[in-house]
Amino acid sequence: MKLPIPDWLLYLTLLLAMLAYANSRQPATQPPGVVPELGPLLPTESPRDERILVQIDAPQSGIGTAFASSADGDWLTARHVVDSCDEIGVKISARQMLRIERTEIFEGADLARLSSGWAREPLPTDLQSPRQIGELAYMIGYPQGRPGEVVASLLSRGRMQVRGRYRTDEGVLVWSEVARSQGLLGSLGGLSGGPVLDSDGELIGVVAAETPRRGRVYTVAPRNLRQVMAPVDVAHRPLDPDSYTLEADRLRRDRRVAQVVCMKG
Repeated sequence: MKLPIPDWLLYLTLLLAMLAYANSRQPATQPPGVVPELGPLLPTESPRDERILVQIDAPQSGIGTAFASSADGDWLTARHVVDSCDEIGVKISARQMLRIERTEIFEGADLARLSSGWAREPLPTDLQSPRQIGELAYMIGYPQGRPGEVVASLLSRGRMQVRGRYRTDEGVLVWSEVARSQGLLGSLGGLSGGPVLDSDGELIGVVAAETPRRGRVYTVAPRNLRQVMAPVDVAHRPLDPDSYTLEADRLRRDRRVAQVVCMKG
């Protein structure tokens, strides 16, 4: 005769499972609680800023990240993710794809606006505050097509020069990667277009490019973002190295950050 399983044993099993999941979502490369030492304010743009050459190949199908940028159903992503696509969709579930009705490409920055009839609460912004060398930022999206996020420390300004199927020359912020979510290895491809949030949980940039060997990530400068989106003042939650993975999961679960799919041919 089988004995009934005690309620306390079921509760204990559930609690252990929840603790195991929480531990698996901790940063992989930075001990919890580490706060970097901040340096001076980020200098203004200079002709001596580092040049970053990015080659954009012929258009092809691919994936990236997008985020809600207005209450009217607009999303922002990186231009190179959706430029020259025949069809663009935002993935809102495992089996549902939101078809983008209109795409607006911005010539002066690696940005594109996607218009849809599906509105989500936009991410809060802080595109005016001066940035400080050494401050942390949290980059959220779908690297390698899977949920993931990166923590990076601000290094300097730079100029990203895109060559290939189109040409641009724009100011960007240069970040040094310091942590990743558990299990994220290799290239950050697929994180392009993802939001960059400061420690207050407010939008300050968009992921544009990376140099994996150097551990550098390049993001659209706040002043370029100011030209394409209005300030957004909604509730936001502070981020830190201990909790950023849980907040990233919440933003994806609420579909305020989503995977974008480019279909060619």
